[in-house]
Amino acid sequence: MGRNGIGALVAIAALAACLAGCSQEGKLVVENAGASEFQGTVENTHVTLDPGASYRTSIYIGKSLAIIGPTNIKVAINGSSETKRAFSDQAEVKGDETTTYRIIDDVGAVNLANAYSLAINEISYKLCSETSFSVSLLGTHKSLSPGSSVAIQLDAGCWDILVNYGREELLDTITAIPIDVGHVINIHWVPGYVYTP
Repeated sequence: MGRNGIGALVAIAALAACLAGCSQEGKLVVENAGASEFQGTVENTHVTLDPGASYRTSIYIGKSLAIIGPTNIKVAINGSSETKRAFSDQAEVKGDETTTYRIIDDVGAVNLANAYSLAINEISYKLCSETSFSVSLLGTHKSLSPGSSVAIQLDAGCWDILVNYGREELLDTITAIPIDVGHVINIHWVPGYVYTP
């Protein structure tokens, strides 16, 4: 066998070894490192993760028989939680490797429950140092009925919340609510409610 024949055999053997040993898959671990339940999608698969829980999956990289394809692929991840603003991101997964994507809190939240007998027509908020409240979270034609609740995501700081209930002139303000990233404060609101840590 000539030099060219030996070279061809070596090349074929190397290709066969790569096809046998080069994985077409990578592993992806999505870990909820936040303080509240995460809901979202990982490459179009719906995922719900409690704090500290993980989602594991194998990702096909895109190689096919006798063809050396890409060695990595980007996987779409999106969703939100009470303590994580809605996001859309990508994780790069490599063949024969495990990639870990951590979901980390970036806000705090107030879980405001209407414990009163009348519907809440408006919920607005402002930093304690500001003078005017935001636009209502409930929109123009929505209300928060008795017994229901809404999560209000807020950056770290001191916040005031304005509640408009029953009729337009019935207003109540909850003042000096300290918000920390990763913390959820539960408020069962009735008129005259005073927040106490």
